[in-house]
Amino acid sequence: MAGDVLSAVWVREENIADPAALAAIAARHGVDDVPAAIASGKAVYAAHTQEALQRGVFGAPSYVVSGEIFWGQDRLEFLDRALAA
Repeated sequence: MAGDVLSAVWVREENIADPAALAAIAARHGVDDVPAAIASGKAVYAAHTQEALQRGVFGAPSYVVSGEIFWGQDRLEFLDRALAA
């Protein structure tokens, strides 16, 4: 669904601040209750933010593998090595 939202903005030039536009996107993905889906997404986001803060994450993109933080696009090679180990 996130890809569809981005396509709405950047490809179809839809106004995703319009509740009707969001409802149409949500309906295409089987989501009937948009306010509940948004509330659920906010709760997940808040939980992930708290977890990241507890782990010492300080920027994006960040990846944590075995307690080690890999921060930034230029560290993806190091992340690949850590995941392969």
